[in-house]
Amino acid sequence: MNTYAKYTANVFVAKCPEKHEKGETIILETKYGKEHECIVFNLVLSKDGFYYYSIVRADGFNYKEFCKQKAERYQKWSASAENKSTQFWEASHEGRDFLSLGEPIKVGHHSEKRHRALIERNHNRMGKSIEMSKVAEQHESKADYWKAKANKINLSMPESIEYYEYKLEETKERHEGLKSGKYERSHSYSLTYAKKDRNEAEKNLELAVKLWGNEEIIQQINKEKEAEAEKKANKNGKFDALLKKYGGFFFFGSDMVSFKEKYNKLLHDGFIEEGEKVTHIIAGLYVPVKNKDAFIKEL
Repeated sequence: MNTYAKYTANVFVAKCPEKHEKGETIILETKYGKEHECIVFNLVLSKDGFYYYSIVRADGFNYKEFCKQKAERYQKWSASAENKSTQFWEASHEGRDFLSLGEPIKVGHHSEKRHRALIERNHNRMGKSIEMSKVAEQHESKADYWKAKANKINLSMPESIEYYEYKLEETKERHEGLKSGKYERSHSYSLTYAKKDRNEAEKNLELAVKLWGNEEIIQQINKEKEAEAEKKANKNGKFDALLKKYGGFFFFGSDMVSFKEKYNKLLHDGFIEEGEKVTHIIAGLYVPVKNKDAFIKEL
């Protein structure tokens, strides 16, 4: 049976015992026994005999719809509480004409008990009116919160790729501007926070592409990452020389055709012979296995 599994914040994927193709419609069962028709997107993980796929509901229900429903529910509860508050307030006016006269309680008179009970009832009703009014305010606040959430984009949505591409460009520009002096640093941690925002945007874009990207987008993003890594490496002439000396190269993603091209270049340049392996060092950096120890030592 296909079930849901949490992948990251706000994102649930399909946990399947069998392989499926992109675009295929499958049935997923929740932990409460409910079944949903879902459309398969990308394979994001294969572990312990299970295949994990990014999916969207076939009926169009998504995080935005969930937020809208939550907002509507809290709005309904707020209106109900406000209505009850009004009812208690109106009930607290029982005997208003009599009480407005300011007639004192006649101690020992047969009316004393009724007079005190009337005041007590109205006091309790006013207290409940105030209590329900506060409940209505709390529900209204939560309704506003979920309305705002309904307008946000997160990783559970296929359109998150475009959103995080924009966020990455925005945070990059801000970070570089603070480094170059284009933007004034308002406090001593401005650059640190800008770098953190940039790293978070990069991470989110990587996840979005993995979840929802097609092959073309994935290759494009991986090439950009390789170019960025090589650019950083080239800033340090010694490191660049080290890569050339030991046949190091950068590669991101799972496109074996692109990986084979880089491997064949090592063959052509004489760094390895046919059948020899390369190994991953860190952050997309690969070197021939036989050069690993020497590369790390010199690095």
